[in-house]
Amino acid sequence: MDTITGDLFEFCAITNAAREAVNRTTGGTDAEDLLKAGWKLAFADKSYKCMRDIIRFQVSVRDQAGEEQVLVVKLKQNDPNKKPARKNPKPYYTYGVDREDGSQRPYQRLWDFAYVSDSAYKQLMDLALPEPWSFTDRDGGHEILSWYLNGTFLHLLDEEKIRYGQDAQGKFAVFCTGLVNRNFEDIYCFCEPNSKAKAEWIVKSFCTKGSGNAGKRLVRALGTDMPQRAVYYRTLTDVVYDGSFELVPDFEHLMLRWNRVEPSALRVLFAGSAEAAPLIDEAERESDPKKRQELLEPLKGIVDGDERLRRSLWRALSDACELAQTRARYMFSSAIPSWNPKRSKGGEVFFCLPLSLVDVDRVDAVLVARRIEVQRDGAPYCYYEGETIYSLQMAYEHARTLQRVDGLMGWIESAFPSVVAAEGSITPAGGDSAFLSTIAPSMTPQLGNDDEQDDPSSRLARLMPEDPAMGTYVVRPGDVIGVARRSSDPAPDIVLPSIRTFKYVSQRHGTFTCAGGTWSYEQHDVNGTKVRHLDGSVQKLTKGSKIELASGDELSFAESAWMKFMV
Repeated sequence: MDTITGDLFEFCAITNAAREAVNRTTGGTDAEDLLKAGWKLAFADKSYKCMRDIIRFQVSVRDQAGEEQVLVVKLKQNDPNKKPARKNPKPYYTYGVDREDGSQRPYQRLWDFAYVSDSAYKQLMDLALPEPWSFTDRDGGHEILSWYLNGTFLHLLDEEKIRYGQDAQGKFAVFCTGLVNRNFEDIYCFCEPNSKAKAEWIVKSFCTKGSGNAGKRLVRALGTDMPQRAVYYRTLTDVVYDGSFELVPDFEHLMLRWNRVEPSALRVLFAGSAEAAPLIDEAERESDPKKRQELLEPLKGIVDGDERLRRSLWRALSDACELAQTRARYMFSSAIPSWNPKRSKGGEVFFCLPLSLVDVDRVDAVLVARRIEVQRDGAPYCYYEGETIYSLQMAYEHARTLQRVDGLMGWIESAFPSVVAAEGSITPAGGDSAFLSTIAPSMTPQLGNDDEQDDPSSRLARLMPEDPAMGTYVVRPGDVIGVARRSSDPAPDIVLPSIRTFKYVSQRHGTFTCAGGTWSYEQHDVNGTKVRHLDGSVQKLTKGSKIELASGDELSFAESAWMKFMV
């Protein structure tokens, strides 16, 4: 603490994020002057607070409407054990600027409000439309759902949409999860008082209106006045990326986040670094994304100590950001809107842009871009600040809070880990290229997809969709075709795209067999398969039906696009 003086600039570096946070509130351009003056007062009257390596102080400013606002500024101490990234770094830097307007939430997390059991999560997964709720099988296979529910609850809390009531059976609290069942009915989280002290409530059930005891209680108590969904934006401009605005990455901060980049890309980027190699090796063997980030944390020190490596990584990062912006200008939907609930009341929309650091067809990390509006020469000026890097898993979780994203954009499916394909090769989720199609594959890869390097002698049959972007599926005797609903389910041998493309396809739809050179297909699921023969006749299969296939016959799985069967 000996380094602290009354002059903020003597011991603290001011980040771009801090400047913009202040200017965004005031509508001006004098953030540094305001921060400096605020610290001078806090230092003089000793009103600042210290906790570990963080210093907090307040700055009073006038917002664009002329109202007085209080900003809480956090200064963080640079790690003394870390080699400096720049010559003569200052002891502190601005770590964050938040508005302190008395808007602290009564609960900081859903679990502070209500206890949610594993069985409750399972009930919700079974009730809701199928989608991936886990990157792996850890945490009971519901870590994405847990993140989603927490973010949804916090925003509903901000919007005052948590409903409380009482009937003959007792008190209850309820909110709309934003999820729907297969009939697209809203699913509600129904809570009852918790007899244990950990949380005031306990999630008793997830239900739809009028279904089960909880659903019936809601109808009797609330009638048509059911809890409302969370609203995250007011106009489409809030969630559509405008490629005409400039993208300004905070490269100094981005260079500290290499632990959030996919290990396969790090192996190329850090080639030649003897220190980095064992870290990357260990990270590649770790399936838990959070633990993987912890293992890769020392990369920051390695980068700081190697100027040549630092320059190389800076160029790769700069090129990747430029490419991400170019893609967003060409196809705005490549920038996926996401939601940050923040720690205090109120959240914000930001955009996830795919970063291709090694290969233009692969996504290795995600750039977090926030829309910034400031006043320049008396007129509003907008741009996007590339403020940090997220891992693919972090991006998926934040994007899922705002909307369902599986089946929308191919690159976000790269958040799910690679698995071993039927022929023993490693196939990353999302197919060979993250940008082949705006329709994403399923959460599991298309096992056995054809490519030019396949051994022709092992290629027995193929399914060729009308849309070439969907790829070609290799078929071998005994292969089962279907869609994996959850990561805990055994994947079929041939995995079709998500239910947004193939409607209501079961986890195991049907089986191909070949005997004496004759191919046949047996239907397992009640959702029928159609077969269009060479003569133009169409045959619909029901559960248990079996039919011979000829080369050139076409199959449609549960009203999907036609796929030609070629031997």
